[in-house]
Amino acid sequence: MPSLGALASKLPTPLKQAIKDRVYPELLPEGETAPEWQLQGWDGEWHRLKKEWSILVFYPGDDTPGCTKQLQDFQEHYGQLQELGCQVYAVNPAEAPSHQAFAEKYGFPFPILTDRGGSVARSFKASVPLGFKPRIIRTVYLINPERKIRLANRGAPSVAAIVRSIQALQQATKDGM
Repeated sequence: MPSLGALASKLPTPLKQAIKDRVYPELLPEGETAPEWQLQGWDGEWHRLKKEWSILVFYPGDDTPGCTKQLQDFQEHYGQLQELGCQVYAVNPAEAPSHQAFAEKYGFPFPILTDRGGSVARSFKASVPLGFKPRIIRTVYLINPERKIRLANRGAPSVAAIVRSIQALQQATKDGM
C-alpha cells in the first residue's frame, strides 16, 4: 500500500497548493511582534531572541535532502549574515543527539535548537497537528532587533535574497524610513 506522501506527490500542483492553503495556518504577518521563546541547543546552551537581527528556520527533519540543502544555504551565507549582525537559529522538535550528529556532519556554525512538543513552531504558525506529533512546515522568519517580523516565508527562500532584504531594511532604518 503506498504511503500518504507517495500519494500526495502524484497530485497536480494546483491541487496540492489548494490543500496547503486550507490546512496550513497563515504566517504571522510582517510588522507583528515575534512571540517570545527560549530553546536549548544540542550543546546544552539556551537561546532566546535578543536585540539583534534574527532568522528562525523551522525545518522538518535532520539530515534529509531538502533540509540539508536549506541549512547549507544559510551556512554558505553565514559570514555575510554575521557581518550584518544577524543570528541564525534552526528549529526542529528532534532531540539533541540527532541535532548534534546533523550539525557535526555538515559543520553548521549556527545553533540547532530542540523544540520539544513543537510549542515554538505552533506559536510561529510553522506546524500542523498530525496525530500526537506536530508536522513542521518549512518556514523562515526574519526578525529585527525590536522583535518585529520583517519577513515571513514558507519553503526555502534564497538566503542571498534574505541578505539583500536585511541590507535594505538596515539602510532604510539608517535613513529614517
